[in-house]
Amino acid sequence: MAAMRSHLKYAVPNGFTAMSMLFGLASVAASASGDFDTAAWMVLWGVLLDKLDGASARLLKASSEFGVQFDSFADFIVFGVAPAALVYFRMSDLVARPLLLFCVGFFVVATSARLARFNISEPPLGDRLFYGIPTTLVGAVLAAAYLTWSKYDLSPEALSALPFLLIVAGAAMVSNLRLPKLKMRANKLVNAFQLANIVIVYAMTPFKVLPEYLLFLCALYLSVGLTWGLLNPPSEEEVAAAKAA
Repeated sequence: MAAMRSHLKYAVPNGFTAMSMLFGLASVAASASGDFDTAAWMVLWGVLLDKLDGASARLLKASSEFGVQFDSFADFIVFGVAPAALVYFRMSDLVARPLLLFCVGFFVVATSARLARFNISEPPLGDRLFYGIPTTLVGAVLAAAYLTWSKYDLSPEALSALPFLLIVAGAAMVSNLRLPKLKMRANKLVNAFQLANIVIVYAMTPFKVLPEYLLFLCALYLSVGLTWGLLNPPSEEEVAAAKAA
């Protein structure tokens, strides 16, 4: 019985991962049928589940190599294939097919390259820094940006930038840009702000409201985090200590 309970605890994080994967597939289907808003929201639901699987694995002490690989497959579908499908089907009548295929293909390959890269190696100081923009954040930005455009019926010129945004996003994922991970800090105000917005995001996103606020949070994190990363490069001593650990 104890052995069964020990194995069952792995079902919780892996169950969240499986649900995220299914949302990614459902998002592709929604894009193919022309329901682009639903497709974008499903990517954002995948973001929530992606965070829940990691949190539950740590809470239950149910991390495993299988879970790591399973999570990567889910991330590839929901944050790589699904956003690419959204852009492809939404823009297929507005952008030249060769250009659209190139942008979509580049993004999907970049997503898989990033996931494969970090499956086989842990960068120095990887416990507190992202190297390159994580796939989860990229998926959130693309989905929230599209939903904001759709909600406010912004100009067609703004929508036409989507394929090129895939190129920028793909390059950012495989870059060495440094972005601090969201963790508890010494500053209580920062911690309160982070926790409050986590609650807000989990309260809003399932009900498909305020995508512009989600986009704002992503933009704030990127702008502040990347600026901090540029101004505070890790010292040679920190990198050497991390490699030696």
